[in-house]
Amino acid sequence: MASMILLLFALSQDIDFEDLYNKATTLLVQFQAEKDSAFDMLVVLGQDTLTADTTIDFLVSNFDTKSSVERHRIKDIFKKIGTPAINGIVKKIDYRGEDEESRSLKQSLWVLGEIGGDEIVEPVARFIKDEQWQIRSGAYTALGKSESKNALSYIIQGIDDSISLVRKSAYYGLSRVATEHEIPHLIYGLDDEFYGVRYAAVAGLLKIGEKAFNPLIEKIGENSLKDYFIFKTLAQLNIDVDKKKKIIKYLAEKETPIRLLIYDGFEGKFISKSFIKLEHNGLLKNYIIKKISDYQ
Repeated sequence: MASMILLLFALSQDIDFEDLYNKATTLLVQFQAEKDSAFDMLVVLGQDTLTADTTIDFLVSNFDTKSSVERHRIKDIFKKIGTPAINGIVKKIDYRGEDEESRSLKQSLWVLGEIGGDEIVEPVARFIKDEQWQIRSGAYTALGKSESKNALSYIIQGIDDSISLVRKSAYYGLSRVATEHEIPHLIYGLDDEFYGVRYAAVAGLLKIGEKAFNPLIEKIGENSLKDYFIFKTLAQLNIDVDKKKKIIKYLAEKETPIRLLIYDGFEGKFISKSFIKLEHNGLLKNYIIKKISDYQ
């Protein structure tokens, strides 16, 4: 009802988009009420069939702004408008902006990612091979935020990108949409040279959950870095006691930091007592004993 009243009010007058935009993006706290009202009005206008095209075209025309405040506010408006805005953004997506930063295109990818859904996958995927690494990174992030399984075949193309931040974005995207079939790709990222990739890969494996257990176990021993993140993942999986016991036998020959990680990550007196029988390092043995005492 409130949105209908806003729309009727707007249509009863000449809509001043510049005025609404300036109010919706102001930083002046004394105009908070006007700011919220203008924000709501732009959302309503962007959703109504009579005014949507004009409103969305106007908002997209401001994607090239240098103001981070305006870019965030525009993103919030489009997120509220939702899927009705996608076509209007895609229609202008090839416009990169007035300088080499390609701000308009980066904003388009960001906003489409925030809206999400199957509809954004194909237009966003056009930019995964862009010559600018920032554009590739934005495209992979948006594909992940789409939460669409249709994005998987595109996201996987980014896990070997030469730029570490692009690989991180690809793995972030993969962590959002991966299924058990993508477990090998996630494990592949556990020893990437860039820590951001490694942690994104762990997040993806944890989201998949128990189905990642056996594939992870099978990869123990390839190298110390991968082992560290395999055990880091295993320690956080919600698995039963039998599976936890299975991990123990792999620890005896592992480096001290890896063993400490596991001891710290597992909870429960029974498992901790099993670690005491295994551990030969005095400091780590004392750490386990103290941890057991915390449960008493």
